[in-house]
Amino acid sequence: MAAREDILNSVRANRAANMDLPSMEQVWQTFDEPLTHFRQMLTGIGASSELLPDSAAADAWLEGRSDYTQSASTLSLVEGVGKSTLQLDQLDTPHELSGLDWAVLPAEFGVAENGAIWVTDHQVCHRAVYFLCEHLVLVLPTSQLLHNMHQAYQRIAGWGSDDRPAFGTFVAGPSKTADIEQSLVIGAQGPRSLDVLLIES
Repeated sequence: MAAREDILNSVRANRAANMDLPSMEQVWQTFDEPLTHFRQMLTGIGASSELLPDSAAADAWLEGRSDYTQSASTLSLVEGVGKSTLQLDQLDTPHELSGLDWAVLPAEFGVAENGAIWVTDHQVCHRAVYFLCEHLVLVLPTSQLLHNMHQAYQRIAGWGSDDRPAFGTFVAGPSKTADIEQSLVIGAQGPRSLDVLLIES
């Protein structure tokens, strides 16, 4: 026991001095054209984006894709965009989403700095749908773009207890991993593609 006490005493005697947390009151990175930068970041992380004037154009964009129109299983929770072959609120468990080809879902806001998109379960009763579909489409108004992650966290912190969703996460591109032989694999553990439909506003 003496050796143990010697070690603990040595650790206690050599603690680093306490330091104040850095101030968050700084001038953070902004962009002259946040929409352009956001789209560039999406491309860099393996996603794609389309700038569209309204929901009707977004729906027409989907209907113009044969891989979408020929899919047997689709879900849309965005009014006027896409179609649904199943009703999410009628599924007993998220396991029933295992065969879902396409999911068209609303996004809360996007971050130009890194292409991240904040999604919640505000309109989505089974949050697993974000991760179990083969192809994920997020619909985002261009008015809901922020410059950086500091603004993003300020916005999240600003939600009151009455409107705060039970679940929220940032989505950045399709599923991908590069920890196997340093080879990038898209769609290894989740959606194989991410399309962001940016509705001008």
